[in-house]
Parts: sequence; structure tokens; C-alpha cells
Amino acid sequence: MNKIIVDLGSRLNVRGNNTLRGRIFDAVFLLGFLCCLIPGPLPDLTSYASVILILCIAVCFFDENFYLYTALFMYMRYRMLLGDTPVFRIYSYMVVLRFLLDLPKTKFRMAYFPALFVFMLHSLFAMPQLESYRVGLNVIVDCALAYIILLKIIDNPGLFRKFIYAFLLGGVASGIYGWTNTDVSVDINVAGAGAQTVNRNFGALSDSNFAGLFYSICIVSAIAVKGIPKWLRAAALVLFGIMLVQTASISALMILAVLLTLYIILKFRMKSIIILTAVFVAAAVAVVVILTTPQLREIEAISGLIIRINEKLSYIPRGRWDLLTTDRYDIWTEAMGIFFSKGIIGQLIGGSVITVMAIDYSVISIACHNSYIQALLNFGVLGTLLIYIPLFGVFVYRILRHFSKTGGYETEDLKILQLIFNFAFIVFGFTVDFFIDWAFMIFYFI
Repeated sequence: MNKIIVDLGSRLNVRGNNTLRGRIFDAVFLLGFLCCLIPGPLPDLTSYASVILILCIAVCFFDENFYLYTALFMYMRYRMLLGDTPVFRIYSYMVVLRFLLDLPKTKFRMAYFPALFVFMLHSLFAMPQLESYRVGLNVIVDCALAYIILLKIIDNPGLFRKFIYAFLLGGVASGIYGWTNTDVSVDINVAGAGAQTVNRNFGALSDSNFAGLFYSICIVSAIAVKGIPKWLRAAALVLFGIMLVQTASISALMILAVLLTLYIILKFRMKSIIILTAVFVAAAVAVVVILTTPQLREIEAISGLIIRINEKLSYIPRGRWDLLTTDRYDIWTEAMGIFFSKGIIGQLIGGSVITVMAIDYSVISIACHNSYIQALLNFGVLGTLLIYIPLFGVFVYRILRHFSKTGGYETEDLKILQLIFNFAFIVFGFTVDFFIDWAFMIFYFI
């Protein structure tokens, strides 16, 4: 495992930074990554690891690797703590300072300004009604920082590829945290499967479905990104595959299937029909082997996933769409009822506070589990359009631009991954809500 982590980390030293100075900053970043492995197995050393991580960030302040720590914090922001203060909060202040220093030469991406404007209005006027102005300011600042950081990454192919490597390393850190910390899993009762209990591990993230989304993207990224040796790529796929199964997230398995399908179409184009057929057959054979091999079927994580899938299948002939969707159907119905009960102003501009960070329980008793409905309640019809029209517009533009080029161009892997990240945000939003959490907005702004 250590060899795999070190070799994957060594991929950070890509073309464009292959100098002594570049290798030093890569080594400093890898030291910061190793600090993120400490809180799980050695929680008493978290503060010491956090101090070292802060020092690593400070050393990289004027180097491009400074922005790579964002990928680690997408997983570890609530785990790397200095007392009660997240290291990410200190990092965010440093990003603001770096942005101000680089402001004269910063090129902005105007397409996302409408969304940022909507988020700012909600954070400053709606959020403080439930929380405080400090929380509202933190939310919009973090969201803006995600946008700013990606400004620096997207236009630099070498740095962008390193960001994907760092994202994979962050996934490794999350997995290790999940395997060594007893407080990051939850047992759920599966009544439709005979009142059996299934354990769901969400690693360093806050929810099994969120973890499943991140690990699914890690799997596709490990397949798509250039520069990783074949054996290491295979090891990464096994590692993230195990972590994904341990989340017992059916939604995550579905999003993985969708993302892999999109990747194959983007990568292989006209050959994709043959390849997709072969992948489908291979997947079907794998399922049969697992179901007919007790040694595999009885592995705890696989068994839990089988229990959940069997439970869902049992609801279809009974027409229980509410139970099939884990009560999401009822939640969506309630949320839309709340939306239509608002006056015209409320429907147009929203104003509710139903976010990942805070929920106004006087409006609804549970999260919407659908980002589109969540957007309607929070931002109204106008705000929702201002958020999603740029996203869909950029996505379609990138699709058309991708197919206008001959395959195999140098940055093809990065362009495909941009589409994968965007598509994950678009599709997964039908089953979960993640506004306005900056880590998920990375998938939006990228």
C-alpha cells in the first residue's frame, strides 16, 4: 500500500515542473499529503500533523502546488484540525491573499458570474436568517475560492493534471481514514430485506452517498488521466472500487455506470458501441461470479450491497416507488408542495435555507435529496436558471468542441475529465443536494 501511495504521488512531478525547484515543492506537497493520513490511525497526533500541513502550505505559497491542497481538503477539511479550527480555514485566508497578489494578471471566466451572484445574495440575505452573517460570509467566500482556484488550474494543463493526481491522493487519505476510524460508518436497517443491518463507510466525508460520488469520480479519473503506470492504475481501481462498495451506495454505483458510459463515448467515439457491449457483458459475468461464489458473496461489504439491491428490487412489483427511492419520492413531493405554496415572489427568487450546511426545519424536516428542487426553494426559478443555464451551456459547448477535434490530442484526458466532473454534478443532483458546499461546486466550476 505504501509503495502504491508513493508511486502515485511521484506522478505529481509532471512535465513543466521537472526541475530541482519543482521536485522540492512536489516533495513538500507529498509531506502535506502524508500528514492527512495521520488523523485516522493516530487521532492524538492530529494537531501536530495539522501544524506540519500548514507549514507545507506556507512553503508552497508562491508555487503552483499551493493550489493542489484544495484537492486534499475536498476530503479532509473537517479532519485536519488545529484545536477546533480547520486547517482549511487558514488555507482559505492564504488563498485570498494569493489571489489579491495575482489579481492584475488573473483572467476571469465570465460564464459563472451569474451563479456566483446568486450564491452571494443567498449567503448574505437568506443564510443569516437561520445562521449568522459569519457563516453566510464563509459560505460565499469558500464558493468564490473554489472558482478562483480553478481559474489558476484549468488554463495550465500540467497543473490541472497534477490536480487530478492530488484528487486521487485525497481519495486514498479518505479511505485510510475510513478504515482506521470507528466514527465514520453507519449501520442502517434494511427492513425490506428481512430487517438485516448494513454497514456503510463514508471515510473522511460526511455521507455515504457523497463518498460514493467522490470515489466514483476517482475511478473514472484513474482510468482517464495520463501519466499513471498501468500497474498503479490497476491498483488505484481496485482500491477505489473497494472503497466504493463499502459505501453501500446504490446511487454511487449508478453514477459510476453513467460516468463510465460517458467516458467510453467521449474517448472511443464510433467504437464505443462495441466497447460498451463488451463492458456490459464483462460486468454481467462479474455479477454472476460474485452471486454464485459464497466466498465473494459473503464478504461484508459485498453482502451489504446485495442486501440493499435485493431490497430495492422487492419494491418494484409492489409499486412502492417511495420505498424504492428510499423515501425520496415523498420528500420530493413535499418539497415541491412547499415551492408551489409560496407566493410569486418566493417562487421567483426563493429565499429558503435548505442547504448542506443548514436546514430551516420550520420549512421542511429533511434535506430535499434533489439539487434541482433544492435550488428552486433556495434560489427560486430565476436563481435556478442563472445557475444551471451556464452549466448546461458550457457542458454542451465542451461536448461539441471535443467531437470537433480528432481524438488523441495532448490534453484530451483533461477535457474529458472536465466533462465527467460537470456531468457528475448534473446527474447526481437528481438524488442528492449539495448547494452551496464549495467541495461540490468544484465539480460545477471545473
